[in-house]
Amino acid sequence: MLNIYAQKKPEGDFRSMEVKKLQAMEMAFITKELNLTPDEAQKFWPVFNQYRNELKSIAKNQSVNDQLERQQKMLDVRKRYREDFTKCVDQERANKVFGVETEFRNLVRREFQKREAERANFDRRR
Repeated sequence: MLNIYAQKKPEGDFRSMEVKKLQAMEMAFITKELNLTPDEAQKFWPVFNQYRNELKSIAKNQSVNDQLERQQKMLDVRKRYREDFTKCVDQERANKVFGVETEFRNLVRREFQKREAERANFDRRR
């Protein structure tokens, strides 16, 4: 008899599912906060994903050792994409993209900290 319960699920699969879930939550949050119509969302998300990929590339680039240089490169990308976002939504909402993005990250961070605190309290009670 084969015992499938003894097999561990690969860690990468779980992490991949969590990342996809978080990305979907971010997409829903930003779409709601920017009040994107379906047509706007169809134009906006490919541009946003490209923007995000450029930021990730800068963050991973080992040749950029200086923190200020890395931050400047990221700022340059944000400035350039703010203009690109205005092709998808009006100027006011294009200016809000970065604040809404930060707001989502802060919500996720607070939720993570809350869960960590709850886990620590649970472990102490044992």
